[in-house]
Amino acid sequence: AVTVVGRPGAGVRLAGCCTPVPLDDITGFAVRGGVVTVHRTECAAVARMAGAGRAEVDVSWGDTTGCRVTLVAESFGRPHLLADLTEAMALEGAEIVSATVEPPTEQRVRHTYTVQLPDAGHLPTLMRAMRNVPGVYDVGRAQHHAQA
Repeated sequence: AVTVVGRPGAGVRLAGCCTPVPLDDITGFAVRGGVVTVHRTECAAVARMAGAGRAEVDVSWGDTTGCRVTLVAESFGRPHLLADLTEAMALEGAEIVSATVEPPTEQRVRHTYTVQLPDAGHLPTLMRAMRNVPGVYDVGRAQHHAQA
């Protein structure tokens, strides 16, 4: 789904540190073997690599249908929360690929979901629907520690 400008057929890998999805602003960096790693432009790794003198590669999104993203929901524990949250996600057309619910800490629960969406344009609506579930106080994209 990513096109590398001026390099037809170049291999592409989406960075695990910032998990870019269609419609994010993106940039790329060439790595070993001519593969281009694609990052969100606001990723901390981009600033580090640019600061180290690595040249950015122009990349753009192609077809944005079918989008997989990992989301983290922070909530207060309560009965039926998991059922309510997954129902809200299903009503927005999200197919849950994987889910992890960490044990409560001080009545707070962290849920991590990897979901498949029909297209990237559904992401803001899905996140809003998740935030509207009683007890959920934050929903965001999963962030992993970047390595340059």
